[in-house]
Amino acid sequence: MNQKVVVGVSALGILLLLVGGTGYKVYQIHQERNYMVIEKRIVEGALSCVYDGKCNDQDMTLDMLISKGYASDEIDPKTKLYYKRDSLIKKVNDTFVFEGH
Repeated sequence: MNQKVVVGVSALGILLLLVGGTGYKVYQIHQERNYMVIEKRIVEGALSCVYDGKCNDQDMTLDMLISKGYASDEIDPKTKLYYKRDSLIKKVNDTFVFEGH
C-alpha cells in the first residue's frame, strides 16, 4: 500500500510540473503575440500617415499619429497602462519600428 502511494504522489508531481511548465510557456507566447499585434497596428498607422502625405518619413511619436487619426491609445498588455504618447516610432530602412516597450 505504501509503495502505491509513493508512485501515485510521484506521478501527480510530474504531471503538475508538466502542466505548469506548459501553461507558463503558452502564457509567454500569448504576451509576445499581444506585443506584436500592437506594434504592427502602430507601424501600419505610421506607414499610412506617410503614404497619405500627412507625415514626413522621419521618426515620429505616438502622439503625432493619434492626433492625425492614424493610431489610438494602446494599452500595454503586461502593465495594463497606456503607452506613453511620447513613445517613438523610428524609421529603419524602408519601414518603421515602434519603441514603446
